[in-house]
Amino acid sequence: MTRVCLYTRISTDEENQPTSLASQHERLEAFCKVQEDWRIVARHDDRSTGTKLDRPGLQAALDLARQGRIDQLLVYRIDRLSRKVRQLAQLAEELDACGVVLRSATEPFDTGSPAGRMMLQMLGVFAEFEHATIVDRITAGIERRAKEGRWYSGRPPFGYTLHDGQLAPDPVTAPVIRRINRLYTEDRLGTIAIAHQLRAEHAPAPSAAGAIRPCTASSPTQPTSDASAGATKTSSPPTSR
Repeated sequence: MTRVCLYTRISTDEENQPTSLASQHERLEAFCKVQEDWRIVARHDDRSTGTKLDRPGLQAALDLARQGRIDQLLVYRIDRLSRKVRQLAQLAEELDACGVVLRSATEPFDTGSPAGRMMLQMLGVFAEFEHATIVDRITAGIERRAKEGRWYSGRPPFGYTLHDGQLAPDPVTAPVIRRINRLYTEDRLGTIAIAHQLRAEHAPAPSAAGAIRPCTASSPTQPTSDASAGATKTSSPPTSR
């Protein structure tokens, strides 16, 4: 009986990946069913970049190999394991020392033979090349949009809003940014003091979800009127001398 550990990986959020974790698991399980005397004993996955080896799921699979609890590590594609040739060679060498075979369900290789190890190296070169090409394209796209004055992606910075793909000052939160600048450059306040000041003034603040908490009292863009200021002074207790 061949004890198999399944390893799957996606880079970021599952919705934007061509092969989700669920689809990888499904195809790997189907691949194992048509093999003779294969039994799945473990499943591990990661949501992380393929250029680093310090991934919880991968390390858990390697621990099983070191403990002699698996005979084979099965991946959907070799780039799910790593996108660097040196790392692939390191992983293949460690698995080989543990007596564990590395196989791919969609690529014709396994590290149990010299030809399979040669194919692994070749596939690793293409995986690393593909990763470098993707990074170059994304970087070029970011630079092009920046030159055109357009926001690339994600939530706009606090104080700004998106208008036709370009950043524009937000009428609600942009005054808060100017207020922070004045408190820092003119009043010489530190970050903690500025935070306490804005909180006392009930200034709009960003939240984890990106929504802006509305002003519930006098904001930094709406100074307190003289009448209310006078009332505040009147109600304050006299300073002892």
